[in-house]
Amino acid sequence: MSEALSAAQEFLRCPHCAVSIKIDAGVAKCDAGHSFDVARQGYVNFLTNQTFIKNADSAAMVKARQKMHARPFFQNLALQLAQVCESLCRDISVPVIVEPGGGTGFYAHAATQVASSSAAVSFDISVHAAKVCARQSNRIAAVVADVWQPWPIGENSADIVLSVFSPRNFAETKRVLKSGGTLIVVAPEHHHLVELRNRFNALNIQHDKSETISALLGNFTKIEQFVHQSTELLDGQAMCETLLSGPNGHHLKPNDMEAILESKPLDVTHSVSISIWKLNIDERQSE
Repeated sequence: MSEALSAAQEFLRCPHCAVSIKIDAGVAKCDAGHSFDVARQGYVNFLTNQTFIKNADSAAMVKARQKMHARPFFQNLALQLAQVCESLCRDISVPVIVEPGGGTGFYAHAATQVASSSAAVSFDISVHAAKVCARQSNRIAAVVADVWQPWPIGENSADIVLSVFSPRNFAETKRVLKSGGTLIVVAPEHHHLVELRNRFNALNIQHDKSETISALLGNFTKIEQFVHQSTELLDGQAMCETLLSGPNGHHLKPNDMEAILESKPLDVTHSVSISIWKLNIDERQSE
């Protein structure tokens, strides 16, 4: 059985009835009798609705993202986030980190490497991503679940919710965070990958994304916000991996990828906003 899943039993919940689960002999089971097999790769699939499974990242998209994560911009971003998590966790004996829409668990993995006593859950709708997440670390419970459905996490469980380039379900974020818990949001700035998007007519980024996020977080207080930015010369292979690893990957056709692979190198801007939010203590106490 996955060590990480075993350690996460305390705050994992049944996706059907939201009661506690126990994991034994390769099966996650709640007191009401709902059960879920733990895959041999070490993840558990808590999906209860297959409607949007078509939006899950494919194996090719996940592989491209792994290669992209090895590049300096994303390594440095992971290090920055890990350092933020470490500073937030210093006075917590066993901090709990939840990463919704976490893909391969890349950023949660970086955080647990620095916040050495932490326990973490990373969940994503993609089974391919969960397989990678489960095998890269015995510190992160890998779960298949939908960000837009009730999360399989107990109320008041998380010290940190880490939302990096993922769909943002703020109602569930508020529910699972402890009083005074922290939400870390990483979102692309409007000029992130602008050169790449212009050359290949890729999906646009909402111009007022940061303002929109702020407007939706009325129960939170912003502690800090900063921008992580750099320019990187990308060859055709790297450009293809970048586009394939994100939302554009659902729309790329083989002839598109062939054209990208044959493209001349391009200087590409990477720019993301990192904002840190505290759940207002009176919000939790009033419930």
